[in-house]
Amino acid sequence: MRTVLLAVIAMVLAATAGEAASIAAHRAIYDLKMIRASDRASFSGVDGRLAFEVQGSACEGWVVNFRMVSEYRPVEGNTRTVDTQSTAFESGDGLDMRYDQKEFIDGRLDNQSKIKVSRPSTGDEASGTLSSSGGKPFTVPTGTVFPMQHQLKLMDKAEQGETRDTSLIYDGSDGEATYRAITFIGRRKDAGTNARDNGNGEAKPLAGLPSWPVSISYYHTSGDDQDVPSYQVGFDLYENGVATGLVLDYGDFVLSGEMTSFELLKSEPCS
Repeated sequence: MRTVLLAVIAMVLAATAGEAASIAAHRAIYDLKMIRASDRASFSGVDGRLAFEVQGSACEGWVVNFRMVSEYRPVEGNTRTVDTQSTAFESGDGLDMRYDQKEFIDGRLDNQSKIKVSRPSTGDEASGTLSSSGGKPFTVPTGTVFPMQHQLKLMDKAEQGETRDTSLIYDGSDGEATYRAITFIGRRKDAGTNARDNGNGEAKPLAGLPSWPVSISYYHTSGDDQDVPSYQVGFDLYENGVATGLVLDYGDFVLSGEMTSFELLKSEPCS
């Protein structure tokens, strides 16, 4: 399964009131479990673990290391383990992105891809190459943002009290595909009022910060299903950019993600 949720859950942001959002080095781990599934899913259960690490700055760019391992237990047949690993780089000016992904099924490499995308200036059409298609070139539409740009945009909107955003986003996890992301930002929760996280010891460092409930729906920009979301994600976004209470909706089934490890990493400020 393609881990197209990377654009949202593998970002770490930090901001203080009155300042533009900025990226903070961060490592987090979430335990995953299935909370519901349709008959089409044919699963008796799904669980796993999601881990990501972000390092870098707006000066030198950001590197995101991501891994998601899930065990799928079908109603009939054998259990299957899917292990998706990726490393992404995005330049601080939003002009260049590289994305490498490997996916293993039951310990065997199932697919691998390397993507390079660049553009002359922010907002311009971007040119990319995808190794899995023999290096064939493709284009990313004008006005599309990369993951870090998108996440910074959402953080700024939350701080400003805005409640909705529509963006074109390209993150590389689904080959050449660009998505239309529609985001709803809920009412600000004051520090100490997030009842779920108050009961999670790993989230204790967040207790002094406000948060916002966020929901994002992703739509294909081509094909016959542009009016139906390909997938949806929900989470609580704290003022420092940490996400908790993940809900990953793949359509046929839905996973929840509880934070089980959280660590801020050392980073050097821009000079």
